[in-house]
Amino acid sequence: MRANTFGVSSAVMALALSAAVAGEVLYETSFENFPSAAIKTLENRGFVWTARGKSEVFEKFHRTGSKSLHIFGGENNVLEITISGAARKARGLQFHAERWTGSAPFKFRVKAKTKDGWVEAGKLDSRVITGKRFLSDVRVPLPEGGIEGLRFTVTAPEHAGILIDDLILIDAVPKPAPRIAHEAEEPIRRLLAEGDLFVSGTDGIKTFRIPALITAMNGDLIACVDARWEGHGDLIHAKNIDIVIRRSSDNGKTWGPMEVMCDFGQGLPASDPSFILDRDTGEIFCFYNYMDQNKAHGEFRLYVQSSKDHGKSWGTPRDITDQIADPAWKKNFKFITSGRGIQRRSGDYLHTLVNLQRGLHLFGSKDRGKTWEFFDVPIKPANESKVIELSDESLMINCRVNRPGYRYLHVGPGEKGPWTGSKETRLADPGCNGSIIRFTDMRDGYAKNRLLFSNASSVSGRRNLAVRISYDEGKTWSDGKVIEEDFCAYSSLSILKDGSIGILYEPEHHKSVRFARLTLEDLTDGKDSLSKPYEIR
Repeated sequence: MRANTFGVSSAVMALALSAAVAGEVLYETSFENFPSAAIKTLENRGFVWTARGKSEVFEKFHRTGSKSLHIFGGENNVLEITISGAARKARGLQFHAERWTGSAPFKFRVKAKTKDGWVEAGKLDSRVITGKRFLSDVRVPLPEGGIEGLRFTVTAPEHAGILIDDLILIDAVPKPAPRIAHEAEEPIRRLLAEGDLFVSGTDGIKTFRIPALITAMNGDLIACVDARWEGHGDLIHAKNIDIVIRRSSDNGKTWGPMEVMCDFGQGLPASDPSFILDRDTGEIFCFYNYMDQNKAHGEFRLYVQSSKDHGKSWGTPRDITDQIADPAWKKNFKFITSGRGIQRRSGDYLHTLVNLQRGLHLFGSKDRGKTWEFFDVPIKPANESKVIELSDESLMINCRVNRPGYRYLHVGPGEKGPWTGSKETRLADPGCNGSIIRFTDMRDGYAKNRLLFSNASSVSGRRNLAVRISYDEGKTWSDGKVIEEDFCAYSSLSILKDGSIGILYEPEHHKSVRFARLTLEDLTDGKDSLSKPYEIR
């Protein structure tokens, strides 16, 4: 973690401190006149700062000036401020902050001391995000009637904690802060099934990663992952990665043995599987990325295999790189997004391709996968992304972006755009691949349009796997249900033949790839159910 350094004059600093202030500033500090040292007890302009635990003012990170306040982690580490003078009538506290690390646990609370004692003024656990440049703009209303002190309490890994700069007290309730993405909080009450399908260390395979899940037209469920033989590293760092699957014919209650889809051998790794199902023919296409590391300057190549018997057998690998990537990209880091592409209402296929140097692009097929087409329209910002067709047949791309905290959306009328981009602050995201799929469409006779979305629902740190539902084509989302509170990374959704929801995901720092199954009723607390039996589409 690193914060940017800003060299600013005192006038610019004062302007930064008072920006977006709703009333008169009663006290302000960017810690420039504090000694750069650990805080025990010190006085500043009539205020007494007392640390019960470890806090310090230091010069390594800062938003303005050359210093900031660091309240360390530990269990309930406390820094108190005794307030004097006119600042006792403050009604608002504002500051900029950042978490030191995304690692759990993390709690951050602010209490105010009134004539009746200490009262909680701000529960800020999800208001402060990990990342550079003190991006969290924190604004806390304070109790009426005057305050005598403030208490900051932090629970975090001991070396970490929270950084604070540009702190002010004002005589009015603060204006609302810019919205930070919403994290799902409510745990799901029931799962129909849960179990580890791929356990790292099994059969000598060091790590299983990168889930892709699809329901075949006959109802079989196919779970697909990387088998990373030598470590957890991605394609560019690994010499031996195979693509493997397991299949279930009973909605994920039991699973067959692990089967190898492709094994090119040492120095020829394949990675990041993703599926497209043809709803008319039943053919399943599995895409993945490939690299010949035995060559001095290996090139990222893009492959597809398909199955015409619901995933029981797979055809010959086909290299489609020259069809779906610009020839100028030969040495660029490019890859097909893992998880899922789509078949459009028209029957055409569509998927996402990332070039970290050139942006996100779409590719597809209009002839059932015989040939593939590249759409040379860069879409930015975007990293690993999912495309989905909306009910009006326009397209929406839901994106991971490099700056953590939220998802990003691009909406356009077709494959070539034009694209309109916007921050999706309703969906918290730490910078991680997620999954979005269509559940039901009113054009198929269902009472409602439904989309599902899963990801690590956290503004910082890969944790808190959640599933959300949208009834208005992604304009709004439910608060979501948390499937896994602790570490989680990539996930992949599929609707099973009985209408239940399957999710394949990475828990516990890649110790396994896990499958869970839930119902629409459980996701919505019984407020929603299907109006007719589910049909695989």
